[in-house]
Amino acid sequence: MLHKMRDEKPLVSVIVPTYNSMKTLEHCLKSVKNQNYKNVELIVVDRYSKDHTCQIAKEFGAAVLFKGPERSSQKNWGAANAKGELLYFVDSDFILEPNVVSKCVDACEYFDATTTVNYSVGRGLWGKSIALQERFLAHDPTIQTARFVRKSVFFKVGGFDESLVIGEDLDFYARLSEGGFRIGNVDAIEWHVGEPETLRDIARRNFYYGKVVKAYLAKRKGFAVRQLGPFKLTVLWMLIKNGNPYLFSLAVVNITRWVSSLFGLICSR
Repeated sequence: MLHKMRDEKPLVSVIVPTYNSMKTLEHCLKSVKNQNYKNVELIVVDRYSKDHTCQIAKEFGAAVLFKGPERSSQKNWGAANAKGELLYFVDSDFILEPNVVSKCVDACEYFDATTTVNYSVGRGLWGKSIALQERFLAHDPTIQTARFVRKSVFFKVGGFDESLVIGEDLDFYARLSEGGFRIGNVDAIEWHVGEPETLRDIARRNFYYGKVVKAYLAKRKGFAVRQLGPFKLTVLWMLIKNGNPYLFSLAVVNITRWVSSLFGLICSR
C-alpha cells in the first residue's frame, strides 16, 4: 500500500481553521497553492468570521466550511469532510516553503504521521526575541506537533480533543505516541507570521491562553507545565553562552508571558 501511495500521488487535504484571518490568510493560501506537490485539496473551516476571510478563501478555490466554537472542532470538522488519504493541518498565519507537502508525503511512505519545523518571522525587538527562542525550540522533543497525518490514523486516535482550546496539537501528538504510531521528523519548514509584535499584544494573547489552559493542565498535568512554561533553561543557557544581544528583551517577553498567563489562569477560576 505504501509503494502504491508513492506511485499514485495520494490526495492531501490541507485544512486551515480561520477566524477573522484576512490579515495573513492570503499569504498562507498562496503558499499552499505554490507547493510543488499539486494533488492537494484545500479546505478552510471558518468560525463565522466578521471580516473578508471567507471571500479570500473562495478566491483561492478553497472549500469553505463553517464550525465552532474553537480550533479543535474546526479541524475535526475539516477532517470529517476531507477526501484526501493524508491530512495536513495548517494555521492561517503560516507560510509554507514550496516543498513541505512533498517532503511529508514521501515521509508517510514509512510513517503514520510527521512533524514539521516551525520558525517565527520576527518583526521589531519583541518579535525578533520570540523568533530567536522559537528557533532554539524548533526541535525540542517536549513540544513537537504532528500536523501531517494519515486520515485513517487521525480517526483511530479520535482526532483533536474538543475540550481543549490550547494544547490540542500537543495532546494529539502525545496520543499518537502513546498509541504506538510511527511519527517521523521531516525537515519541512513552516514560517509563523502571526506572532504579536508589542508587549501589549503579547500580554493580551497570553492572558487569553491562561484563561483557557486549565483543561490541558488537568489532562497532561506536570508534563503540560514543562511544555508550556515560558522559561526554557536550555535556551537561556545558549543565549548567555553566546552573548546574544536579545537576552534582556527575551527575558522581558517571557516575564510578560508568564505574568499575563498566570493572571489569566487566576481569572478563570
